[in-house]
Amino acid sequence: MSPRGGSPAGRVVTGASASQRERRDAGPLTSKGRERRSEILRAARKVFEERGFLDTRVSDIVTAAGVAQGTFYSYFDSKEAVFTEVAQQVVETMMEGLHTEFVRDIDPVERIRRAMVRFVEAFRPNAVMIGLIEQVGTFTPEMRRLRLQLRQSFVDRSARGIRRMQADGIADPGLDPVMMAEILGAMVDQTCYLWFFLGKEFDSQAVVESLTTAWARAIGVRDA
Repeated sequence: MSPRGGSPAGRVVTGASASQRERRDAGPLTSKGRERRSEILRAARKVFEERGFLDTRVSDIVTAAGVAQGTFYSYFDSKEAVFTEVAQQVVETMMEGLHTEFVRDIDPVERIRRAMVRFVEAFRPNAVMIGLIEQVGTFTPEMRRLRLQLRQSFVDRSARGIRRMQADGIADPGLDPVMMAEILGAMVDQTCYLWFFLGKEFDSQAVVESLTTAWARAIGVRDA
């Protein structure tokens, strides 16, 4: 695939050579190679966040990374390929941020509040990339799957939490925990999208408290 960016000295760059493809498929073998690949990924994320996906060119990424286009193609075969890897890193980082050990001996409303804080704090630093993944997902099936993967991770965790509360007699036993996790997850996700990606101003404490109250009341927590 040809790059979206320009080429040095008027030379047309048509993509990776056979040797570049072999090195790329094998992955960097040295610590220097791995670090160079990481530098390109860091630079790519910065450029994507500043320029957006459509307006970013390979030449923008290599300039930000301080490498030649040939070096770029030793690791990635296109702008789409490097975006996919950056997006995957973001999703993995957010999933790690959402992970926590279940604590049973805690007020149920406080348990929900802490879950809301974790989601907000995991979304905040990754908001631009999450928004771009959502945008690119409208025309790229792989990005759509990645966005759903992140959403599904939150839904699965939330459904497990609701089941535990039902088992403990805290939440309404008649609710479908998966469907409630889907609906309430959409509420939390869209609120953070409006807040951090589209720039709608909210008071942080008010958002967390409102999400906590809505979630607790929706699943039937008494005195919520």
